[in-house]
Amino acid sequence: MSPVERVEKGLSSWDLLWVDSGAESEGQLRAFLLEDRPPREILVTGGCGALVHDLAPGQAMYANEVLDPHRGPHWPRPPRALSVGAVRKALGAEVHAGKFLTTEVPCVTPSHKLESGHGYGAVAVDRDSALLCRPCVELDLGHAVVRFVVDPAEVDLTPGMPGADAAFEDGARDCEIALFSLLGRL
Repeated sequence: MSPVERVEKGLSSWDLLWVDSGAESEGQLRAFLLEDRPPREILVTGGCGALVHDLAPGQAMYANEVLDPHRGPHWPRPPRALSVGAVRKALGAEVHAGKFLTTEVPCVTPSHKLESGHGYGAVAVDRDSALLCRPCVELDLGHAVVRFVVDPAEVDLTPGMPGADAAFEDGARDCEIALFSLLGRL
């Protein structure tokens, strides 16, 4: 499936919109929200990097705050269907809640991940949660951010590092399984 392809009622009762990660994602979501039938609530999901110890690939992470690098902190406003309790129940597993950091610079080394986590008080990092929350706030849409760990804080994903590609692929597979499990049960 290509990015920005809309799949109506693709899983359960959700319409799905796949967007590119990073800076392009905000514009793609804004275009989607301007369609004839915009959604009433948004679930931002995908992979993330862990910024604290002992979070395995596929671990569900729930944002109770998102740090926007350009606009400061943001607190998602989830509707009841996307509350941390609903997500926990749908997964039948523990959901780690905390602050997410959105950054343009990837955190790939264990020291950078742990320093970022400690410095910002964040548990996870990604490239677009804050960007995707902006239009939700502007349009007063209920929204939640649930991501799944691709790379634990202890894993070094420095390009060229032995085992980095395999670790990323394994984490991405675990993330994908957890993501579709959640979407199928919400």
